[in-house]
Amino acid sequence: MDWHSFRRAALLLIFLVRDYNANNGTIKWHSIRRQKREWIKFAAACREGEDNSKRNPIAKIHSDCAANQQVTYRISGVGIDQPPYGIFVINQKTGEINITSIVDREVTPFFIIYCRALNAQGQDLENPLELRVKVMDVNDNAPVFSMTTFTGQIEENSNANTLVMILTATDADEPNNLNSMIAYKIVKQEPSESSMFIINRNNGEIRTMNNFLDREQYSQYSLVVRGSDRDGGADGMSAECECNIKILDVNDNIPYLEQSSVSICS
Repeated sequence: MDWHSFRRAALLLIFLVRDYNANNGTIKWHSIRRQKREWIKFAAACREGEDNSKRNPIAKIHSDCAANQQVTYRISGVGIDQPPYGIFVINQKTGEINITSIVDREVTPFFIIYCRALNAQGQDLENPLELRVKVMDVNDNAPVFSMTTFTGQIEENSNANTLVMILTATDADEPNNLNSMIAYKIVKQEPSESSMFIINRNNGEIRTMNNFLDREQYSQYSLVVRGSDRDGGADGMSAECECNIKILDVNDNIPYLEQSSVSICS
């Protein structure tokens, strides 16, 4: 078999992905050719909560067998012929893949599109291609505290940096992403005469700022803590919770008599 015949038998496939630059309105096509009898894989992406149809076609598949025979392109999978239906459609003649609906990363973080190239008899020209389409996260979820009110207690006169409680909050945006990175901050304390507590902005640990807690002066403190995503950035979303801290008594006062002398009558 000469090289020309082998090339046709091996089916040189080209997979094209369209890259739209929103800044200058330019479009570039990226292609990868495969030399062996297998489909190449390329990860396309779309943004959640946005109309991605302006970037259509988001991908294109092509076989050079179309030069000498009829090729029909088909796709299947979640978002196509499985719920949610009809998000992606393909032009069976050109291989252009379009997106038709707005997607939500918190519902479906990615789609796997199974692509097929068929001959006139409906037979696969080679093994199906798995095209993974990642849904890019946008910051559309605010942090959520595990409780609206946290309750803790600590003994008076405790050393500075003593752990009082740990607050927890979660964010439904993409894990290990700036959109879900929460920073904690104490925004209010009552009584407010002197700051008595500090919080670790990264893990929500509340600790004593000094050793001046005195139950005889104040038996309880109330804090308002804010959790902000995007690591506390000004463009982030936030939520607040309340923390009630009870100061426990310790035996730190010497007994004394109200009278210096007592008369005993017989």
